Amino acid sequence: MVTVSEIIQEILESGAILVVNPTVMETNPDDFLDHYGHILDVIALVAKGRSGFTFYQSNSAPKDKNNGVFFHSFCTIADNMGIKVDAFLYVHGDNFLSQNADFRVFNSEGSTISSYACPSQENLSKYTAAIAMEIAQYPIEALILDDLMLSNKRTCFCDRCRRIFASKWNIERDFGLEFLESRDLIIDWHEYRYTYLNQTLREITDAIKNQKNIDISTVIKADRETNFIEGAQEHFGQNLAELARITNNLIIHVNPWSESFPAPSSNEYQQLMNSLAVLKEYSGSGIKPSLYFWNITSSEKLKIALKLKEDLRAEKLFIEPSLPHDFTKRRTTNLGF
Repeated sequence: MVTVSEIIQEILESGAILVVNPTVMETNPDDFLDHYGHILDVIALVAKGRSGFTFYQSNSAPKDKNNGVFFHSFCTIADNMGIKVDAFLYVHGDNFLSQNADFRVFNSEGSTISSYACPSQENLSKYTAAIAMEIAQYPIEALILDDLMLSNKRTCFCDRCRRIFASKWNIERDFGLEFLESRDLIIDWHEYRYTYLNQTLREITDAIKNQKNIDISTVIKADRETNFIEGAQEHFGQNLAELARITNNLIIHVNPWSESFPAPSSNEYQQLMNSLAVLKEYSGSGIKPSLYFWNITSSEKLKIALKLKEDLRAEKLFIEPSLPHDFTKRRTTNLGF
């Protein structure tokens, strides 16, 4: 059985980029860098987590009570050691905002969905851009936007989303997903949903680029339960072509909700390759696709992730050894159960 310390060592030695979230991997920046600093070239640190709280002193968002200086300390020490830092910022996946009535997400049946904020709330993009600008003040190489998405394909049907769409298409405001499908409005609905994500990404990108020239990447959820990349638009409002026009850096989170590390010689591996084959086309067109994996707990899983990166000609490989504490809850939400 490989220990956590051993798999972290293997990940770092492989050239993959370790993602450190202090609420998942409890560690002290000094101790971590003292132990692994000599083999580190680059590391990814979560600056604002899915809780909605920041791991640095923010003027815009609430600070995490237990890890409120983690990002600040880790990033500063790493920079002094010559280690490059990529920063993770969770956007619509935000437990704190989801409790605010103005940001609440509703599904097609009228039930509220916890843990996510509605993308149509225009203050959200300004809020996120302000946080992004704070993070960009730190010595980081890249800003990675995760959970820039709708929670699942049956959201968001809040009053604001329905009112805006209904007025545009001249329909009654009290509609659901089945109504849209029956009236051939579903494609228009999908376009309506991803427009807000694009606007948010553009606002963040414009704010950062005016301040600092760093890479900005968006994480795309590509799970077999949601038809991989092809299903990202229907399920999460993530249109790859549109997002790629705004930023050239896309990170594909492979099978976040499905345990799937098939042997490279298997049919399942080839099916996985086929589902992600568009990334090879992207890499030849100036767009830089990277891969992201959760739950790399063994040498075998790491080798498969590295093989997939090589076969798909991906730019980088991001790895979080563990699963988030609320994995089951988020899986249920994202798959629409």
